[in-house]
Amino acid sequence: MANDDNVDHLRTVERLSNILKITPNLKSISIIQHDEPLILEGQHLAISKKTFKELGLFSRQTFLKFIKKESSPSRDSTLDELSTVLIVLNPDDNKYWNYRKRLCQKCSKNQTDKLFLELKLSSCSLKLKPKCAEPFNHARWLLTNYREIVSEQTIISQLKMCEDSAESYKHNYYSWIHRLWVLKTFPNTKLLEKELEWSKGWVESHISQFCGMNYRFNLLLISSAHQNPDSDVQKCKTFVNEVSYVVDLVLFYPETESLWCYLGLLLYYCSANQIECEESALFRVRAIDNRFSRRFQKRNLNSEIA
Repeated sequence: MANDDNVDHLRTVERLSNILKITPNLKSISIIQHDEPLILEGQHLAISKKTFKELGLFSRQTFLKFIKKESSPSRDSTLDELSTVLIVLNPDDNKYWNYRKRLCQKCSKNQTDKLFLELKLSSCSLKLKPKCAEPFNHARWLLTNYREIVSEQTIISQLKMCEDSAESYKHNYYSWIHRLWVLKTFPNTKLLEKELEWSKGWVESHISQFCGMNYRFNLLLISSAHQNPDSDVQKCKTFVNEVSYVVDLVLFYPETESLWCYLGLLLYYCSANQIECEESALFRVRAIDNRFSRRFQKRNLNSEIA
């Protein structure tokens, strides 16, 4: 009976591995109560609770058993499938990611399909656990080691992966750190302009999340650094406009703490860099601060504005 169970588990591992590798743009992976081990509907995959528990234990034990064997086509193929499944079922364990790295190192660095597959698996591993550091670490390792063949489409897919994981888990700083790293490592003026516009929409639709605002602030810094070093006027205009934009948001959402934090960050930066904000914007801030002084008594914005 035990051998029959092992055969069934190996078949499920093989099937799940193929689904993860072949299915384009897998949108979700969920754990459900069902008799069927795996259910694939379009771009949505469901794993039964029983299969998730049993397959995780079986895959870990089998991986540790096979890793000790001498290399052979059968052994390497099984470990490939097991590691593919394990980085999705248990993405926190870096030994499976390290094995994937060793597989990559055996391949030529001009294999675009290998880079695409590994980045896809990193994205899949975030479907069950969106706030996890290892998938992002693996993606950065891949992008660094395959830098010569990284295309603009690859960068866009990484930004989409970050957006999905940030949507799935609030305050997902792993996602925002990776997103910023991608833009800094692969500078692209066109993409930076699109990111500034995208981040504006994100801030407006996630008004209580400071992570997106902090990301936007870093985008503004990157944008300023890419401008002509002698163009201090343009740099000042960028941050003056941002202060006015955030003041408008504060007027609309006066009790939202994240907006006040972002406004305070902008005002501090402007003060430290001798950037004069518009008096009308500062007047509105003072008016709001006076109205909500009791609620926001710990914030003394007047001292930053003066």
